[in-house]
Amino acid sequence: MGLLLVFAAALLAFALSTVSGGGAGLLLLPVLARVLPASVVPAALTVGTATSTASKLGLFWRHINWSIARRFVPGAVPGVLLGAYLLKYLNPLYLEVVIGLFLLSNLTMLWRKDAAVAEPAVAASGLKLGALGFLAGFLSGLTGAVGLLFNKFYFRYGLSRDAVIATRAANELLLHFIKLALYLWLGLLTTAAWQAGATVAVGAVMATAGTKRLVRYLPEQAFRRIGYAAMVLSGAFMLSSAGAELRETKNLRASAALLGDDLEITGWWHSGSLTLELELDESPAIEQPVALADLPPDVQAAIVRLQQGRPILKIEEVWKLHTHYYELYLNDGGRVRSLNVPH
Repeated sequence: MGLLLVFAAALLAFALSTVSGGGAGLLLLPVLARVLPASVVPAALTVGTATSTASKLGLFWRHINWSIARRFVPGAVPGVLLGAYLLKYLNPLYLEVVIGLFLLSNLTMLWRKDAAVAEPAVAASGLKLGALGFLAGFLSGLTGAVGLLFNKFYFRYGLSRDAVIATRAANELLLHFIKLALYLWLGLLTTAAWQAGATVAVGAVMATAGTKRLVRYLPEQAFRRIGYAAMVLSGAFMLSSAGAELRETKNLRASAALLGDDLEITGWWHSGSLTLELELDESPAIEQPVALADLPPDVQAAIVRLQQGRPILKIEEVWKLHTHYYELYLNDGGRVRSLNVPH
């Protein structure tokens, strides 16, 4: 059942990828995360996207911009080596949140009247493309697929729709093979990863072949507009998936409550929490629960004097603009009493 879901998602994702210039990998990340351990998702995704990239390269070979490709790859190779190596030590979930926010930032491009119009082409300098290649390789090594992130840069270099698809494929194919070798060496290409990757590969080839003809009739303006829409959609998928995973594994959550004239927004992370309090007549405050034993000795002594035998409900450390103090909450005969303790 899991592989059937992966196959259906791959068909849809790679069909959209072909007509938008990329994004299949980013759309598939949340789906693969549901059926595989997080550590092997990039490996499985690379098996599938490598096959898709090879098929695109064969279909659009004559449209490759070799001037860009030969400057991009030298920087991308060390980047992908570093990214794949760090995959054993870094949690890609946090990176997915950053990438998702960046992709969502393209939402404004969908409403701009000139978003679908080609921008004046800029010169493709070797230094800029080398740095771009290193960043693309690094992120790709960590997550398995981030090619759609760089569509905007391909557009800026004046590439047509076919040239974007072909040049990206030429840039990425070598990186995929390097990643596969590294994932194999690191023990991340498990049987489950191979099975899921092969399922993605079949769906990718079928989708690419089926939508190739559609690309021929797609206007350049529509291609750019769909490309930006795919970025936003991928960003939403990544944030939703990463947020759900962080809620489950890191207790990441938030709540808001209106207490009298104060609005309290509280966020939890692991076993800790942080509260932002917005008061109508005062400056905003950030509050964090703290244990009595963790306070400075002078603050502990002041709290004991104020307590006067009453049970402590909670203690919060409070930061305001130019002000830092502690807030003590006591059970005063069944009523809650709060007292400020200066630091």
